[in-house]
Amino acid sequence: MTCKEAEQLVMPYINKELDDKELRAFLSHIHGCQACYEELEIYYTIYAGLAQLEEGTEEQNMHNLLEESLRASEMRIRGRKILNVYYIFSQILAMLALTAIMIMEILKL
Repeated sequence: MTCKEAEQLVMPYINKELDDKELRAFLSHIHGCQACYEELEIYYTIYAGLAQLEEGTEEQNMHNLLEESLRASEMRIRGRKILNVYYIFSQILAMLALTAIMIMEILKL
């Protein structure tokens, strides 16, 4: 992912509008590119600060909020990857069971 592509995904990231593929590429780029991370931090600070003012909540450390958001996004991706592996594994087991049942029925004939 280029810096320009990452910059275009900053607001969709903040608004939680990225799909898993975009999110994975965005996070990978953000962790490797200090300039894009800093831009994300600026936008996130502004967005989260305005949200706090609107909600009337007490001030929080914006850097820590961003880090929590990035960790949560990484956990979401990891969790979905694990679910996909379990799904594929269960499908394979189901096909094997069905094949075994068909073979046993054929042998009965």
